[in-house]
Amino acid sequence: MRPTLGGRRRIALFVVVMATLAALTGAAITGGQSGQPSGEAVLNDTRDRYANAESVVTSAEITVSNGTANETTTVEFAAAGNQSRTVATTDNATYRAGVNETVAWYVGPNRTAAWDRESAVRPGRNGSASLDALSVDDENISVAYLREGSDDGTDAHVVEVTHDGDRTATSTLWIAQSDSRLLRVETTDGTNRTVVDYGDTQFNVSVHESTFDPPADRLAVTSVERYDTFDAVQANTSLDLPSLDATFREASVIRRSSSTTVAQQYRADGDNVTVVSSTSDREFESANATAVTVNGHTANVTTTRDRAVVYWRTDGVWTAVVVDGSEDRAVELARQLDE
Repeated sequence: MRPTLGGRRRIALFVVVMATLAALTGAAITGGQSGQPSGEAVLNDTRDRYANAESVVTSAEITVSNGTANETTTVEFAAAGNQSRTVATTDNATYRAGVNETVAWYVGPNRTAAWDRESAVRPGRNGSASLDALSVDDENISVAYLREGSDDGTDAHVVEVTHDGDRTATSTLWIAQSDSRLLRVETTDGTNRTVVDYGDTQFNVSVHESTFDPPADRLAVTSVERYDTFDAVQANTSLDLPSLDATFREASVIRRSSSTTVAQQYRADGDNVTVVSSTSDREFESANATAVTVNGHTANVTTTRDRAVVYWRTDGVWTAVVVDGSEDRAVELARQLDE
């Protein structure tokens, strides 16, 4: 039996830790001894240390166990400004995910994906992790300062964070006293025990721009172009694009050696809507999808990352409508497309 934490989720573990820290403003303090810093103060210092750095480069060894099996992943992480890259290596596979000034991308053993970083669309579940999607409500978090300790001889603050939600999880964090960097995180959730041991973490170092580009041998993005009108984007692609009777905001065209993807952004009665057309031969993920009919097309509708998506394929072209709303709303908008 393997630990229940899947490969793609392992990629996001470093970001999960940082998302937890980012969510701690205003959390209740449940412990702490006289003369010691509060747990909240220690976490705030750590959050600020990472958030205010011009760049962060680190590595971590992540071990997940569930009582019957162990699985270890080595993760390398780099971030500079609004760009980042994560590389996760297991015994038999390597996963890479990143975002640069133009595109967000994912490269795994069997799948690749790239999309306009400004787009609301995230192909499948393979994209880089979102802090918003991973954050938790402050009212469900309690923080306690446990003690002073050491990690490999480094003086550390030891802080416990408990999240009581649908599934209770407790994390113990070792944080360097000298510079507020993360040293070690141990998390238990009743099923898995996850241990993250951080290697050498460097702040404000030079990171070359090419670090954040997708591997050219697996995912060649030739260009990303943006347009302000529907007529302009239609004139600059060979795809026959559908349109929506709503406020057109912008569109992007991502060209790869093997495919073209167009993402149109609309505002429809207060809803943000993305209409995607793509010649990619990669199938959209359809777990938990419901079959529907859209203008004569056999389609599927599902919800991912709080967005409803309805999608179908005709003559080798995928069409998808994504909305920050319900699945019924996504189907309603899809049926309004002028094809």
